[in-house]
Amino acid sequence: MNVHGSEHFFRTTCTPGKLLITVVARGQGEKAMQLAKAAGARGGTIMLGRSSVESPLLRLLSLDDKDVDIVLTLLAHEEMEPVLASLRAGAGAGKLGKGFSMGLDVGKILRHHLAPAAGRQNGSFPAQNASPLTRETERTPMSAAHTHELISIIVNTGYADDIMDAARAAGAPGGTVINARGTGREEDVKFFGLTIVPEKEFIMILVPREKAGEVLEAVKTAPCLNQPGLGIAFCLDVERFIPLGKKKRED
Repeated sequence: MNVHGSEHFFRTTCTPGKLLITVVARGQGEKAMQLAKAAGARGGTIMLGRSSVESPLLRLLSLDDKDVDIVLTLLAHEEMEPVLASLRAGAGAGKLGKGFSMGLDVGKILRHHLAPAAGRQNGSFPAQNASPLTRETERTPMSAAHTHELISIIVNTGYADDIMDAARAAGAPGGTVINARGTGREEDVKFFGLTIVPEKEFIMILVPREKAGEVLEAVKTAPCLNQPGLGIAFCLDVERFIPLGKKKRED
């Protein structure tokens, strides 16, 4: 393939990295993406969801749920800190509003990109890259000092509010709910014990590490999940967590 007069070929690499999840008010996702790109991110994906926040007054007024943008950005290890700093600075300058960002470790990121033909030898890849799918760097170990865990739950539509009530009762401050759909047919009954139906709700609950077990147990025994196969949950360690848009305390 010739690109701008030079010989290039497509190459797929497999590298470790980070997944940055940023949750901001609806309509602010594009701004968050611009701030991330300014700090070196290549791009991202914006999803629509709703945030369920713990507040007795807001719940009494039926205002505890609000629409949010969820921005997913895959980064190289060295890009994480500059991107977080850019998001924090943008929120502090009033460009982004309130929200939060959390970073997760990713073992493998597949990228399909152009590489110069000089990387070939006799029309093929060099010996150390015998396959087009190569691992460029070794995965760095996750910090043992992580302070938060992300509890992710997939349930059939209509169960998210009950799940959030159970999680709040166990100490969770709130969560983010994303509408989703299954990939199977309704007559396909089992997948990891989960009944497959088209409409799903994907719930993300960020909790302090010491609370994760209690919250997960509360979710597991929630009255709404009184039958096997109505939901599935998994936990991920959160390497970094920063709130956005909070004012600094004055000493």
